[in-house]
Amino acid sequence: MRSYALGAAPAPLLLLTGMVSLQFGSAFAKRLFEETGPAGATLLRLVIAAALLGLLSRPAPRLLRTHWRLLLPYGAVLTVMQFAFYEATARLPLGVVVTLEFSGPLLLAALTSRRALDRLWVAVAAAGLLVLGGTRGMDDPVGLAASLLTGAALTGYILLGARVGRAVPGGSGLALGLTVAAVLALPTAPVLGLPSPAVLVDPEVLGAALAVAVLTTVVPFSLEFAALRRMPPRVFAVLSTVEPVIAALVGLALLGEHLSPAQWAAVLCVVTAAVGTAVPSSAARPDPAPPEGPLAPSDRSPSRKNGVHS
Repeated sequence: MRSYALGAAPAPLLLLTGMVSLQFGSAFAKRLFEETGPAGATLLRLVIAAALLGLLSRPAPRLLRTHWRLLLPYGAVLTVMQFAFYEATARLPLGVVVTLEFSGPLLLAALTSRRALDRLWVAVAAAGLLVLGGTRGMDDPVGLAASLLTGAALTGYILLGARVGRAVPGGSGLALGLTVAAVLALPTAPVLGLPSPAVLVDPEVLGAALAVAVLTTVVPFSLEFAALRRMPPRVFAVLSTVEPVIAALVGLALLGEHLSPAQWAAVLCVVTAAVGTAVPSSAARPDPAPPEGPLAPSDRSPSRKNGVHS
């Protein structure tokens, strides 16, 4: 019944619902940082999410053995994306981080587009990102670098997610990818800084981490995975760029993060560019049938930042 409901829902609605859930969960995660720090919150999120999705999809272990060359880099990209995103949001406003994060998908849209006009819109977004980088409060080099690293990882996540979806049936690819990410996070988190084990296993902390894992991983990743199944990676990347506005509004409502007029203008530049890229010109012809191959989009095949995202 759940699979039928996802299959019947429009792909853009699935994507929008996933983005709203992700940003609400990200706002709650910022409060969890006070107890666990960004690395601790990331570790708990990945471990809990991998366990939940593993129970839901029950992937066959043979799939990991068969597709390990694809699932290992997919899990590695997930690990980088999660750690970088939480490190960035610990230092910068949520809306700013998500806006910077989408520099990666916008670049993907420009590189894969067949229209010269799309490159103009990407230039508009790039101008907005430059303005954003020069605004007050953006003098944290670690936060800026982590935001851009999240964008690079998100781009890889979109491309690899399409391939994983075609190679691994149902939601098993996502569950196995998160399992790999959780395993990779175990040695990574202590290097980035963890609280005492007593803090990580505290019932209140675990309860909060469970809510964050559901809101930021289980719900959005599952919905976005189903959405990308029915749209090419370029279209997914373009539609996803409405997320900065969602993040900025959630950050304002739940965290009291007020963006300056210049920062809002930069965010709107990115969104305007996304809208301009998504709307085809009157002279544009339909894209030819996608080529067969490992990155060829297919409406018949399951695909896919959060992942992000994050």
